[in-house]
Amino acid sequence: MHRAWGGDLIGMTAMPEAKLAREAQICYALIALASDYDCWKPHEGQKDKQTLLKEILGNLTQATNNCLELVKAALASDHEFVSESCPCRKSLDLAVWTDPSKIAAAEKKKLKVLFE
Repeated sequence: MHRAWGGDLIGMTAMPEAKLAREAQICYALIALASDYDCWKPHEGQKDKQTLLKEILGNLTQATNNCLELVKAALASDHEFVSESCPCRKSLDLAVWTDPSKIAAAEKKKLKVLFE
């Protein structure tokens, strides 16, 4: 189906995590690890399931090692990853449009994160 649609890559969505991070005003970045190429990449000859599983696990191991090196390099850099001026940190600024004087104190208390 995905090939018929012209897709080259099938992945799991990170949308729930991205939305939750935005609601929490947390900067968020995704590191995606491609590990399973057997769904689209032609294999030489007829490989059995165990051989394919070993290939997938090998790809996952290599991707994980690459990811760890990326994280180590990022953490060793002098780059500032979090800044109060980042738009992520202000994503709730317009979350409530209602005039604050028209919101009951109990509701404000319950939703205080939106008013801080």
